[in-house]
Amino acid sequence: MNTPPAIRIGGNAGYCSGVLIAPHLGAAPKTRSNLALSCAHYFHRDRVGVAVRGRAFHTTVEEVIKIPWSDIAVVRLAKDCPVQDLPAVSQRRAEWLSQVTTTGFGGSPATPNQKQGRVIARIPLSLSRDLGTFVRSGAVLYNTPAAIRGDSGGPVINHGQLIGLQSLILDPFGRNLKIATVSQLAPHLPAIRQAVAQLKS
Repeated sequence: MNTPPAIRIGGNAGYCSGVLIAPHLGAAPKTRSNLALSCAHYFHRDRVGVAVRGRAFHTTVEEVIKIPWSDIAVVRLAKDCPVQDLPAVSQRRAEWLSQVTTTGFGGSPATPNQKQGRVIARIPLSLSRDLGTFVRSGAVLYNTPAAIRGDSGGPVINHGQLIGLQSLILDPFGRNLKIATVSQLAPHLPAIRQAVAQLKS
């Protein structure tokens, strides 16, 4: 899978990225779905009804479940996406020094772009400066080019599997150091499965 099925959630006043997934969380070639993962910090305010755009489709957010003590949100869309290849949500954590690709709409609200990176650390938790974003079981990446605002919630792919979502960037005094924190998905799989079941019921 060269380009994961990234989506943009929101409009010109503020948006984040996300990724379509199958209900069973496994790899699903040529599949339609109305489920996605994104960053929880974008949904601190009610975002039901905001616009969603992806590859050749537009829809809206219908319902959101935020995974407790994480920066992960499971999103149900108002309609299914067109047939696409959906990635498997990895059951393993990111390996140290492994190569990853982050896809997001940061800086380019019309078209997703990709950043190549490498896992340089795994951390138990991380907080944003304003304490509004909490990442538990995170991984730290060095990306080139740097992840930026708007990439949050975008998929982080390793060996074709979805290992995490972009969450935080390190930009002291406005200088982006190309260091990003991602929310690893494997530690939260039970809660993600529970949220998917609730949204599909």
